[in-house]
Amino acid sequence: MSERRWSIGELARASGVTVRTLHHYDRIGLVSPGERTPSGHRRYLEADVRRLYRVRTLCGLGLSLDEVAVVLRDAADDPGSLRGLLTAQLADLEARAARIEESAQRLRGLLARLAADAMPGPEQFLATLEPMSVDAGRYLSAAQLQAITERAAKLGPRAIETLKTAWLELFTRLRQHLLDGTPVDDPAVQELVARWRETAAAFHPGGRPFEAATTALWEDNRAGLGRELDERMGWAGPGGAAEVVDYLRKARAAGDEEKDG
Repeated sequence: MSERRWSIGELARASGVTVRTLHHYDRIGLVSPGERTPSGHRRYLEADVRRLYRVRTLCGLGLSLDEVAVVLRDAADDPGSLRGLLTAQLADLEARAARIEESAQRLRGLLARLAADAMPGPEQFLATLEPMSVDAGRYLSAAQLQAITERAAKLGPRAIETLKTAWLELFTRLRQHLLDGTPVDDPAVQELVARWRETAAAFHPGGRPFEAATTALWEDNRAGLGRELDERMGWAGPGGAAEVVDYLRKARAAGDEEKDG
């Protein structure tokens, strides 16, 4: 039997990855079509589909695209290498499933109390809410937590909610640009970066020193924080929070280079 081939549109629909993302992967040499028709149209082969799976799985495990490229540079396309990747993905999914089941059990407890016409106690609500939020205490130092708490108290609840809404809007729009394959130096992306800086400056206590500390924090806990942010925002598939942060950092660097130039 002849090997199956996919056009870029067919592969995008089958994999849930946008055509622009596939174009971007091709440009950076991460996933390129194995063949081209005489008229120049892309045709992806079975090995290309397996490589796309590797890329999406490694991104889902918290690696940046640059890190994925390094991992795949000398990776063999054989059952043994795929077995290791599948095992890692399964372990990650099982850990997520355990967290989801834990939250589901708490919600069942709340519903059971309501079904009995009894109002659940505040402890039950707090226990249910806790897994839905990113637990900053697991990642921040005591000094950083104190600085953030003091800054939040100074700003007040209304300002905090406004900043959170602005942050979520910017993060969501950056994610869409990432999925669309928009270059990081595109004016529309750079406008979002400028707004991000303004939003961050309003909240970051201590200015650049604190920003440097949070950057180091992200580097040390990228995978865990990325997964927690994805779960909190209900994001799945391509364009996870960790990828969006990497995209934002590259866009900021591109903007800084342009200013310096």
